[in-house]
Amino acid sequence: MKLRLGPFFACLLFAQAPLALANDKPPSAADLLFDTPQLTNTKPGDELDYSYSQKSSDPAKYGDAFDDKIKLMIQKASHAPDERTVDVQMFSGERRKPAGPFEDMTGNPALVLMLENNIQQLSALLHGNPRYFKSAIRRALRSAQSAPDKIEGQDKAWRVEVAPFKDDPQKSRMLGLDGMTYVFRVAPNLPGVIYEIDIAAHDPSGAVLMEEKLRYDGKKS
Repeated sequence: MKLRLGPFFACLLFAQAPLALANDKPPSAADLLFDTPQLTNTKPGDELDYSYSQKSSDPAKYGDAFDDKIKLMIQKASHAPDERTVDVQMFSGERRKPAGPFEDMTGNPALVLMLENNIQQLSALLHGNPRYFKSAIRRALRSAQSAPDKIEGQDKAWRVEVAPFKDDPQKSRMLGLDGMTYVFRVAPNLPGVIYEIDIAAHDPSGAVLMEEKLRYDGKKS
């Protein structure tokens, strides 16, 4: 697969040169998340480990809570030096999902895996067409900007936050999930760049209706 991302989000790519994340001007969300090579700070043989958690105050409606792992095994790609082939272990035991391998990638597959997993859950829960949710997320990220962030041990970090469904014409049918926010935290010097992805919706009292969180746990070589 010679896409920086999965096919769901390939249309977010713009015909622009990759952005240098080290400059001081906040990049657009599309530049930050989709156009900049994210695997440059990895090498064949590395393993990037991510913790994953899912929780809800109403598991009967929104799904059981659980904690698990996503592992990315970095392999050498056959083309450009900033490309990698990535083997994936997404969850464990009976929760394990087929994923990858991702061939000749420059983007971090963890981003695609989280978005696709979230869209599948929304589609099943709300009985909606996955393309509807993809389109809403795509529109939100197209127009979003980033803001400076602080991540321990990193001298530069950015944050992107969007709420794709807040003005959705069908929000009355979304079981309270119309307020779902997508927060992406990245650091250009971190292996894989992606530090955290937090996707969450809360009820008016602040209780978590549905949350998925991915966080970088470290690199093994």
